Amino acid sequence: VERTGGFTSMERHMLFQVVARNNSLFIEMVGKLGIKDRSDTAWHLSQYEGLHEGMRKEFDLDERFRNVEFKLNLIQQNAKFFLEVLHAQKSNTLEWVIIVLISFECVLMILDMSGWGTQMFSGWSSF
Repeated sequence: VERTGGFTSMERHMLFQVVARNNSLFIEMVGKLGIKDRSDTAWHLSQYEGLHEGMRKEFDLDERFRNVEFKLNLIQQNAKFFLEVLHAQKSNTLEWVIIVLISFECVLMILDMSGWGTQMFSGWSSF
């Protein structure tokens, strides 16, 4: 992409994989690991609340989570940008196809109105 400014089919496939991997990693980190959740033991027994908070501070869980979240958000923003570029390229191609088809229709209409259309295409009626 850096050199050519366009995407190959392999690069598109890899981009979609990166987006999917990023989303699944974030969901797994928040949902399954429960990094931001308080444990059930600390929730029900107040004597373990201090231990839980102490361990969170000791292992710098909040700071580590913020760092990972920042990195995942950066990857997500980059992936979103490239997906928007892909969408714009596809839209641009479709717009050019529409312009060509409308131009072709205009040429056919002009030929038909001028009378040349029946002369040019009279041999095609056998098809």
